[in-house]
Amino acid sequence: MQAYGAALDLISFGNPEELILADAFPETAANLKGFLEKHTRPRKLSLLQVDAADVNATAAAARGCDLILNAAPYQFAVEITKAAIQARVPMVDLGGDTERVLKQLELSDQAKAAGITVIPDCGMGPGMTNITVGHAMEILDHADTIITRDGGIPLNPKPPLFYHLVFAIETLTNEYTGMTTQMRDGKMIEIAPMTEIEQCDLPVVGKVEATHGMGMLSTLPWTYEGRVKNLENKFVRYPGHLTFLKTLRDVGFFSREEIKTERGMFQPRAMTKAVMEKFLMPKGGEKDVSFIQTVSEGIKDGKKTVIEHWICDYSDEKTGLTSMQRTTGFTASIVGQMIVSGVLTAKGVLPPELGVPKLAFFEEIQKRGFEFKWTQRTL
Repeated sequence: MQAYGAALDLISFGNPEELILADAFPETAANLKGFLEKHTRPRKLSLLQVDAADVNATAAAARGCDLILNAAPYQFAVEITKAAIQARVPMVDLGGDTERVLKQLELSDQAKAAGITVIPDCGMGPGMTNITVGHAMEILDHADTIITRDGGIPLNPKPPLFYHLVFAIETLTNEYTGMTTQMRDGKMIEIAPMTEIEQCDLPVVGKVEATHGMGMLSTLPWTYEGRVKNLENKFVRYPGHLTFLKTLRDVGFFSREEIKTERGMFQPRAMTKAVMEKFLMPKGGEKDVSFIQTVSEGIKDGKKTVIEHWICDYSDEKTGLTSMQRTTGFTASIVGQMIVSGVLTAKGVLPPELGVPKLAFFEEIQKRGFEFKWTQRTL
């Protein structure tokens, strides 16, 4: 899904001599090609069948290019990073799985030796969320509390789930089931998803609920250990959604343990994913909104300081892109273009909170029509 936003932005703002659309399934790349030809004027589009799990094949396909933008499922992130190093081609990806991102960071010395830049986690959250936190931490001497709330939800929610699918179902189910690392009183702790549900009243969407989900902070606790006392991120849904999904999880519908039935063995999670994907897939015409609110409280020059960030974007009726495709795909494209243009010069594998130039990034999202503001005040 997010490749549509990323590729559209690459052509619209990067004007590449050639954009190669590589996928294991030819029809997937062909569909993207048709979309791009309808909405842009590409100089050259090429299709290539490549298995992302094959490091050598991916490296061979990328060799000679200026950038790899990895929009494949997060399961292939480490392999594609190795391919980028082998091909000596810079890379950005959408992240989404902290364990794999940490493995990518372990390849930093190899990336430096190859003379390339790799920035994982270039989505909305993680991604934009990391950049807002990174910007606050460039200003503050140290932080007492940083709280980020983010979400991609329909503007006109329909029962019973008040939600529609805006990214891969595997990523969604992981958010609901995997543990998340956050900071409490200066220590990294593991928190279960869909716990500590809180009621919020946010701009645009009004009364919503926020809770923990897997991988939302990604690398931030490791990056700012010792400088931030309390650091948390929660994703946002409309009231009623989390109670229903938490019940499904607690009953066992997200379990990977196979159970025996009259018709044989089956895995509850696989069934749940199939049913949810069919039910939650947008039927067409739905309008959605994606947003990030980050509030950072800390000390600057001995004074208590509060920094707030707000980013918001809506689905695009002209192209049919969801706000999630824009916030996620555009982020990866912007960071990739920063590398190619020389705005981002650091080498190695870097998380976005360290690698991405913050003010330059904020300028770019505003060029694309995103609502953005940040404030700094002394108490």
